[in-house]
Amino acid sequence: MPKAGEGLALLARTDDRAAVLYAFEQLGGADRCLEMARDYALERYAFGRPIGSYQAIKHKLADVFVKNSIARANAYYGAWALSADAPELPVAAASAHIAGAAAYWLASKENIQTHGGIGVTWEADCQLFYRRSRHLALIMGSPRLWKRRLIDRIETREASRAEQISKGAAA
Repeated sequence: MPKAGEGLALLARTDDRAAVLYAFEQLGGADRCLEMARDYALERYAFGRPIGSYQAIKHKLADVFVKNSIARANAYYGAWALSADAPELPVAAASAHIAGAAAYWLASKENIQTHGGIGVTWEADCQLFYRRSRHLALIMGSPRLWKRRLIDRIETREASRAEQISKGAAA
């Protein structure tokens, strides 16, 4: 049972846990957007060849793949910190949420671009993924808030380490 005055700390721990879980939802959406864009680029022909063979499309999809890989690494780091109840959880959760939101937004945007005009119609689900990416990025606070949290948490951690080093040098 929490004690009086521990409410904000408990809320922060709950937010961290939720941020890791949302990061995995964002990563799943980003991966699906990449799959949709890839599949469409392979089946849609322009000027006698698949649009996926054009360099502009390849570069877009490669950028999405890289962002997804970064988000996956951060989400796994967050999951490890969550399962181990590690002291790194606040930093891992913030970085997982930030990376997941960035990856999902880019993937959903490039999915629409790859599909062209059909990407914003009801004929394709691209616009639904874009709307969900925006929703998940804001549901627990804006990306700016989470970036500020990440910076604050890293500064606090480094200040604590510097204090421990100075105490060790003084002893």
